[in-house]
Amino acid sequence: MSRAIDPAVRATRMPLAARLSPDQRRVLLSYLILLAVYAGCVAVNREFLSWGTMRLQLVQATFIGIIAIGQTCAVLIGQIDLSVPWTITLSAILGTNLAALYGQQWVAFAVVGAIGLAVGLVNAFGVFALRVHSLIWTLAVNLLLQGITLLYSNAAAPTTHVPPIARFLALGNPAGLPMAFLVWVFCSALAILALSLLPFGRQVYAIGNRPAAALLSGVRLGRIHAIVFVVSALGAAFVGLLLSGYSSQAYLGMGNEYLLPPIAAVVIGGTRLSGGEGGYVGSIAGALVVVLLQAMLVTLAVSEGAREVIFGTILLALCFLFLRRAR
Repeated sequence: MSRAIDPAVRATRMPLAARLSPDQRRVLLSYLILLAVYAGCVAVNREFLSWGTMRLQLVQATFIGIIAIGQTCAVLIGQIDLSVPWTITLSAILGTNLAALYGQQWVAFAVVGAIGLAVGLVNAFGVFALRVHSLIWTLAVNLLLQGITLLYSNAAAPTTHVPPIARFLALGNPAGLPMAFLVWVFCSALAILALSLLPFGRQVYAIGNRPAAALLSGVRLGRIHAIVFVVSALGAAFVGLLLSGYSSQAYLGMGNEYLLPPIAAVVIGGTRLSGGEGGYVGSIAGALVVVLLQAMLVTLAVSEGAREVIFGTILLALCFLFLRRAR
């Protein structure tokens, strides 16, 4: 006579992948990809096992990871922010110039906050109030910011006097740990907390899944759009200040290379581009994967053109992998 198996016992006998939710499986896959890429880096060059090299990669990943916080939130509500590059550049140049002019470090942070708030609200206004697709609107805002930066640079050249606090945040090593990485850990904890435990996170996922249903349930769509785009712009502006400290200067075009890598990190992390599924835990792994892939190709002495082709092909393959799993 057969005996019924207790459901709890049956669950423990299931494979690990079968016991995980779709979101958990995507996050697990992103970290398995991270381990595979890191193993490839070590196979190419044993120096990747050294703490010095690992510390450098962590600092590089910090810039992408902080920007990816806002990009993750934007993608979760079905949007995207392409105004990042010149938000970075304008905040770096204007922040360092005004801090040097007034001799006060806090001025740089005031500039970061003002630019982040202004750009975020402009993006939210265009995307939510005017109903312009975020791909078009934020790209137009990026061009607008580029023009403003160029006009300002013609009147006042970027300074090399970077606030000491920016240098410390980017290059400091308290207790042997990169300060930039510690800043990323703090920002990541806030992002994960907000998306997983706070009402803001539930509303973001609700909008990404069914905007109409979210509206009927009382979610203030305009407010959530404003918060998401302000968070994205603040992250980009803050990274601009960090990059100025990291390179000891602010210069034109310093944010150009941060247009697509943060988005790639979000996709590799398992966040669905149409919104509603994913989270920042996977984006952390995605940021590290992007940085390690770039470092591996540089180590192999691949030319810049071939590097772009290979890097793009790998990212497309990873995107295709996650799209297949989503279906």
